[in-house]
Amino acid sequence: MSPIEITEHDRTIYENEIKPYLPKHVFDAHVHLIASRFHPNIKETLAFVKDPTMNDVDCASLQEWWSALLPDSTVAGMMMGFPTTDVDMAQENAYVAEQSKAEGYPFALLTHPTTSAEDLEAEIKRLRPSVLKPYLIFAQNGDTAMAAITDLIPEHQLALADQYGLAIMLHVSKPQGMADADNLTDITRLIKEFPKAQFILAHCGRCFIPPNMEKTLDQLPVADNLWLDTSAVCDLGVFIELLNRYDRSRILFGTDLVSPTAFRGNYIRMGMSWHACTADMVTRPGGMPDKTTYAVYEGLSSLCRAMRLSGCSEDDRLDIFYRNACKLYNYSGDAS
Repeated sequence: MSPIEITEHDRTIYENEIKPYLPKHVFDAHVHLIASRFHPNIKETLAFVKDPTMNDVDCASLQEWWSALLPDSTVAGMMMGFPTTDVDMAQENAYVAEQSKAEGYPFALLTHPTTSAEDLEAEIKRLRPSVLKPYLIFAQNGDTAMAAITDLIPEHQLALADQYGLAIMLHVSKPQGMADADNLTDITRLIKEFPKAQFILAHCGRCFIPPNMEKTLDQLPVADNLWLDTSAVCDLGVFIELLNRYDRSRILFGTDLVSPTAFRGNYIRMGMSWHACTADMVTRPGGMPDKTTYAVYEGLSSLCRAMRLSGCSEDDRLDIFYRNACKLYNYSGDAS
């Protein structure tokens, strides 16, 4: 049974706030497949997910979400496994590779910082990914909340990404995300030392609130091998900063589907931090009805509104929603 339900409120938001800005072809540059059999404790890890079918997401179920949420666009995407501390990484990577190749989509390998250059190169040659996907929970620095970029993906792995021309999907650590001074220093160095690797800063460099995005953009370089994706960010101010101050040809649209954004709620600012706020967390005094929508729609609505307020042209929108990712991944879909 599908967990997808499109309500009247969802349709209103889509028709009025999202659809007018979407091109015919969309590339979702940040999505996750997941096979629960490779995650022994997945029920506990995804306890916030009420429907157990969302613990198993293959390409077919992902395409159902795309069709339901973006019914007027043809959608392709870049597939990644789901990082959990107990994941059987080899099995999940093989699963994602098989699923993605059947659809002709690029995909990422989950990587662990302790993996040797020899073992990682063997996996790259065997599965032929387009992307490496490190994650902060795998860092071995003793405090994953303060991990440096090279704690997530050490330089012997970066050298392989450079050698094979692969992208690296970075969910950076530290409280300010990419606005952290050390993260900015590191990314500035790494894009120069590994010029054939493509560095993608997921979630707008993990800047979910405007002060962090503003501080990041004060120092973040623009480079041919540096990109930012929009996945899971829901804050209008973040997108206005990004669209007004960064190279729009370096921005990738992403949703972070399924589990991280297919809940009814929002990622909200709370002072100098942020939190996932689900519908059942909200008290509605006086019988105010529940008119919540999916977090993925909250993010899309904010992005589309920021495009309008920032004066994005039709070409800009086509770049962000489709052509930039096609260029990055050499994807041969219809870019018209």
